[in-house]
Amino acid sequence: MSDSSSSRPANGNGRLRVKKRFLLALLLLAAALAGGYHLWTRDKVSTDNAQVDGHIHLVTPRVTGYVSEVLVADNQLVKAGQPLVRLDPVEFQVALAQARADLAALRQGVPLERDQTRFKVSGAEASRDSAAQSALQAAQAERAAAREAESAASILRQAELDYSRYSALAGTQAVAQAELDSARTVLDTARAAASAAQARLDAARKARASLVKQVAGRESDIGLAATGALSAEIKASEVEAQEARVRQAELDLGYCTVAAPVDGYVSKRSVEPGRLVSRGQALLAVVPLNPAELWVTANYKETQLTRVRPGQRVTFSVDAYPGVEFTGRVESIQSGTGAVFSLFPPENASGNFVKVVQRVPVKIAPDPDQPALKGSDAPVLRLGMSVIPTIHLN
Repeated sequence: MSDSSSSRPANGNGRLRVKKRFLLALLLLAAALAGGYHLWTRDKVSTDNAQVDGHIHLVTPRVTGYVSEVLVADNQLVKAGQPLVRLDPVEFQVALAQARADLAALRQGVPLERDQTRFKVSGAEASRDSAAQSALQAAQAERAAAREAESAASILRQAELDYSRYSALAGTQAVAQAELDSARTVLDTARAAASAAQARLDAARKARASLVKQVAGRESDIGLAATGALSAEIKASEVEAQEARVRQAELDLGYCTVAAPVDGYVSKRSVEPGRLVSRGQALLAVVPLNPAELWVTANYKETQLTRVRPGQRVTFSVDAYPGVEFTGRVESIQSGTGAVFSLFPPENASGNFVKVVQRVPVKIAPDPDQPALKGSDAPVLRLGMSVIPTIHLN
């Protein structure tokens, strides 16, 4: 009895020591795991508030018209420049034909206007030259008439002097009455000749003045005819404007075929044949899924961005492809938090401020040459997929 009772306390102490050692080992293991986790995560920041983003190209018509054909279906792969939708072109074909007809008429009118102007100017110049020649001849005739009038006036003065002398001598019976009568006749003849010469001089002056006026009138006609050149230039400008209208009509006709802006997949198709669509109305969207045109938007807490810099390496996983690790780089950090750019940004000065840790979007560009995105069976990143990125700070 004494032997069995003395062995029980010894076994109890042994079990206690084993338990203590086990607890100590657990504490050491937990401390090691905690230290290892700290060492593993101290140069990494991660978040589950991230998604795949990319360009969404809305396809819109550049003219208003009725849809005649829709050539693609939702989720169909299309190439850049591939026709997607066709509008009824009849209205635009008619507009183009009318614009071209108007252009042809204007082009014919410009040379006709220039030819008419040239003929009018030439005719007016010829008439002016003829009037100027006549005016020159009238001036010569006027000078001759002036010399003739001057000569007749001299003869008249001499006849008056002779008649005065004969009249004085006739009172003293120094000359015969016949000589006095003869002097009287000469005087009358000289007066008639002087009067006729003066009349011819006056007529020559009036003729020259009239011809000078005609020359001035022909100069005005030349200026008036020359205005046709300005009219031709105006019509030439109208031709250029009409050429622009023809070009616009050609473009509008070409716009009846709506093509894909980039390579991608058709999404959100909302157009059907027979529908009237307006210029700028969204018909469908083309989404390129080329990895080079995709990125990850990760909304990190502001407290996580202390050491984040553009260019740092990133590894990320996508919920749709478990077990696949993707790589990338930090491309940029948004200039403000998401709340600042929201539709209704917070007003912290309103008096009811509650501090909330803000999130800042970080743009992550996937590595385009990474093995995870190569091959025909490689995962396809689609817009909106959930991502868990990890930025490697060191």
